[in-house]
Amino acid sequence: MNDWIKNEWVHLFKDTKLLISIIVILFVPTLYSGTYLWANWDPYGKLERLPVAVVNEDKPVTYKGTNYAIGNDLVSELKKDKSFKWQFVNKKKADKGIENNKYYFGIYIPSDFSKNATTLSSANPKPLELDYKVNVGSNFIASQIGRSGVDKIRTKLSQNLSKNYAQVFMGNLLTIGKDLKSASQGSNEITTGLSKLSTGTQDMISGMQKQSAPISQLADGTKKLSDAASQLSKGADQLSTGMTQVDSGLNTLSNTLYSLNYSSNQLISGVNPLSYGSKQLDQSIMGLEKNHPELMKDPSIQQINTISKNLIGGLSEVNSNLTKFNEGLTKTAQSSKTLNQGTHTVTTKLKDISNGAKVIASSQNQITKGTGDISKGWTSVISNLTNLKKGEDKLQAGSKQLTDKLASGAKEIDAIKAGQPTYEMISNPVRLKEKMVNKVPNYGTGLAPYFLSLSFFVGALLLSTVFPLRTTYESPPSGIAWFLSKFLILMMISLGHSIITNLFLIYLVGLDPISKGYLYIFSFFTSLIFMSIIQFLITIGDNAGRFIAVILLVIQLTASSGTFPYELSPNFLQKLHALLPMTYSVQGFRTIISTGNYNILLHDILILTIYLVLSIMLTILVINVGVKKRTSLEKA
Repeated sequence: MNDWIKNEWVHLFKDTKLLISIIVILFVPTLYSGTYLWANWDPYGKLERLPVAVVNEDKPVTYKGTNYAIGNDLVSELKKDKSFKWQFVNKKKADKGIENNKYYFGIYIPSDFSKNATTLSSANPKPLELDYKVNVGSNFIASQIGRSGVDKIRTKLSQNLSKNYAQVFMGNLLTIGKDLKSASQGSNEITTGLSKLSTGTQDMISGMQKQSAPISQLADGTKKLSDAASQLSKGADQLSTGMTQVDSGLNTLSNTLYSLNYSSNQLISGVNPLSYGSKQLDQSIMGLEKNHPELMKDPSIQQINTISKNLIGGLSEVNSNLTKFNEGLTKTAQSSKTLNQGTHTVTTKLKDISNGAKVIASSQNQITKGTGDISKGWTSVISNLTNLKKGEDKLQAGSKQLTDKLASGAKEIDAIKAGQPTYEMISNPVRLKEKMVNKVPNYGTGLAPYFLSLSFFVGALLLSTVFPLRTTYESPPSGIAWFLSKFLILMMISLGHSIITNLFLIYLVGLDPISKGYLYIFSFFTSLIFMSIIQFLITIGDNAGRFIAVILLVIQLTASSGTFPYELSPNFLQKLHALLPMTYSVQGFRTIISTGNYNILLHDILILTIYLVLSIMLTILVINVGVKKRTSLEKA
């Protein structure tokens, strides 16, 4: 068997055309994966080559004494920025350039860009809008890169604007803090005033409560006064009636006195002759005594003389008394007249008093009602003052709470440290702190596992088109000999694939795996598995098997999670994901190149080993069947 296998190798090396084809096939994985990864190794690191149009139509504005030219500021920043190849043109050139693929995308700064920045404090603030125009059909990847770049510009611009807004806001906030402090002091004064007001209200309540009894007494007194006024009115009427009668009696008395005075005068006139006669009688008796002394001894004459003297004395006294009586009557008559006039006046006044008393009685009723209302109102005022006192107490408590809150707010605002760190914190409060579990330095490194797997499968598939897997140069002594003659060559080619491809990727492209040794071994292992699978398919089906291999390649391109996560693919492909050998080769290469999780690598190797063993066993089985058929035909 060894000689037969050696003879097969000799025929291979003698077939120059086949040998050259195999040598070329050795470089197929390198050409497939190496050139693609080399061309796209770090496209995001060369974005400064990407021409992008920038159109600035912004008009600067002045707002509250500050000039805003945000469009010009943005252009100045972009001129310093090397993210893209910025081309500052007008709108017409930008539109035409994007349509003609001169620019991959364009950024348009509208005319109201700066103006909208001043609307933050208005009722309807307007956001600043950057217009982004891209010809997606021209290059989809470029449009995605452009969108990401513009979003970064928007984020940075938003942070700068937010920082400016925060600076203004913090300035206003600190001013508010000072105002709150002043308001707290004023509120404290209000609280003190309310305390005094509450105390004064309480004193007023106490004072009014003390006067409640006198007010009640006043109401009672006015009622009594009203009753007395009514009685006064009645008494005045009665007195007026009596005085009218007295006035009438006085008139009669006055008339009688005047008549008596007249009669008294007549009496005096009558007494005067009698007095004169008595004096003459006395003089006659004195003449008789002088002339006739002896007669004076006569008791009768003495008696007459005595009577005459008594008569003279009596008449003199009567005359004197009548004169006095007459004078008294005159005075009495005059006094009676005066009294009559007085009583007439009193009568008139009493009528006035009666009328006044009636008015007083009527008014006093109103006063009584008024004092009753005063008493009720007094009580109501006390009640309302009491409620007012409660309200003042609540207001005082609320004012104190307001004072405390204002003071607390002012203290908290004073505690805020305004500065650039604070402004930056407000403008960008959430920072993305990225922690990479396994860092992938560039785009090419991320795609290397997928293209390595793909290139090894393509290399094995192309090998099947030049290297005969179903035929031998001589009849094989056994199925095992036939299999080994082909499999050993496939192993050598897989080893060549592994060495040449990885040397190119590591030393020319720049791939930096975690373990270079593991990369060479796993590459050989992966290539050999794909060789075994294709060997089985070609052995059993020839071109039909080769067609199945192409279908398997296409399915693995979409379902092995080489680019996007398999969860994003259709449900049918998701179900096939776990059944495909490239799924585990891609995952194994990722472990060796980027993650270093060798537990996952061990799992991948075990699954791939199953594919290898099954492919070898099935290939041997098919070859054995073929050998038996050939032997039977030769004997026949």
